[in-house]
Amino acid sequence: MRGILIATLLGVASCSAPAPDQNGNTQEASGPDIGLTRAPGVAMSYAYGFRLPAERIAAVQEQHAARCEALTAEKCRITGMTYDVLGNRSVQASLEFRLAPGIARIFAREGIDITVQSGGMLEAARLDSEESGQKAEATDHDVRAADNERAQLTQQLGRPGLSAAERTALRDRIAALSDRKQEAQTAGDEARRKLANTPMHFTYTSGEVFTGLRDGPITAAMKDGWSNVISGLAVIISLIISIAPWAVTAFLLFLAWRWGAAFVRRRFLPPVE
Repeated sequence: MRGILIATLLGVASCSAPAPDQNGNTQEASGPDIGLTRAPGVAMSYAYGFRLPAERIAAVQEQHAARCEALTAEKCRITGMTYDVLGNRSVQASLEFRLAPGIARIFAREGIDITVQSGGMLEAARLDSEESGQKAEATDHDVRAADNERAQLTQQLGRPGLSAAERTALRDRIAALSDRKQEAQTAGDEARRKLANTPMHFTYTSGEVFTGLRDGPITAAMKDGWSNVISGLAVIISLIISIAPWAVTAFLLFLAWRWGAAFVRRRFLPPVE
């Protein structure tokens, strides 16, 4: 059985408690504080998406990494990291961790607080659960069953009077049971690994941080309208900057053509009487 919880910021942030930022102001970007207790035999995995100003992503990513390193390798390990500056001057980054199950949720909450205090916001959160304990028990049962059947077939193989075909069939079945046991052991080891290590994935994207998720419709509309005006001005300025050199070049070429035509008429053509 597999359970999935998805919490996106726009849908749930209004239910969360505001967190103070580095200037002492409250922000509504800390996301849901969902108290989930890890049940025995259930493996968890976490994923969080953060949005920050582009120039702050590297610093927040470093703080998250430093927090993991401070917990020592027995409790937290960094297993992956990316940081990319894209062509449109935006930034995308990520961090992947392996955590001791008992501290995973605390680490996530601290990671969210670090982001919010640095002027960012929680954009999305996801928690997956898997019944790894039951899977480990099932694979152990398969291993024992394969061992028992193989022992019986090995005993049969030792009986005198068996034909060549019977011996071949018994040997093939014993080989198949060995493969089945190996597959079950591998699956069981993977299930136990999931129980012992909780994966957590942080992603960072640059962009506008919403600081007023509890605004009323009029205030929100005014803010959105102003944001649209600024975006429109940015597009217009970008177009002007892009077109201006070509427009100036075309104007200079036109002046050069006019001057050249006038020079040719004065120099080489007789005056019109």
